[in-house]
Amino acid sequence: MKRRFYGWRIFLGSRPYQAALEWQTRMVRYRLQGVIRDTIFFMEHPDVVTIGRDCPDEDTSRLKDIEWHRITRGGGYTYHGPGQLVVYPIFDLRRRGRDLHRFIDDVEEGIIRAFAGYGLTCRRHPDHTGVWVEDRKIASIGIAVKNWTSFHGAAVNLTTDLEKFKLINPCGLPPEIMTSAHKERGLVIDPVEFAARLTDHYSDIFDTQLDDLDMDELAEMIQAEESSQSL
Repeated sequence: MKRRFYGWRIFLGSRPYQAALEWQTRMVRYRLQGVIRDTIFFMEHPDVVTIGRDCPDEDTSRLKDIEWHRITRGGGYTYHGPGQLVVYPIFDLRRRGRDLHRFIDDVEEGIIRAFAGYGLTCRRHPDHTGVWVEDRKIASIGIAVKNWTSFHGAAVNLTTDLEKFKLINPCGLPPEIMTSAHKERGLVIDPVEFAARLTDHYSDIFDTQLDDLDMDELAEMIQAEESSQSL
């Protein structure tokens, strides 16, 4: 099927959060410069808590035993860790109507459709962002934009250790509200498999052909661009 746009998807495996944060900053710059296409990065992170701009003055003393970062996305506290697929779409929203709310809905919709393929019915919540199973939250959404280029993204709980959420009030909610595919249905979903299914749904939702890109190829493009700028 011919798509309106062309983009890439890259699965990076487990990466430290700080490295991913720095990587996103570079990718946003390269997307604005036209060096890369719309690209979705999939990865997992070791245990880490991120704090969005909606709660800049929260007491962090309870986080002394875990890595944490204040970041520029919206929302409050979020936990990332093994068994959770993190989705970072670096998309140019200028050619997608400059509609951030619709973009967030579309990110949620892809996750809803992907879980449906496993027989797990999910939905949006009328009062909160994210993806929900009845009154339990299975995926968190925190999108930021710079010059209408998106970064940060979604965290999808596949086999996540939900006890770790007790360190925080995720997005201002009780930690007991968090769930996972494993808790709901006993599903043990491989993150690579889920990322592949999610890519297929995002191809439909965003009308974009998302091809796998080898990291070496991306590195060569970036190196060539940086070399040309230094001339």
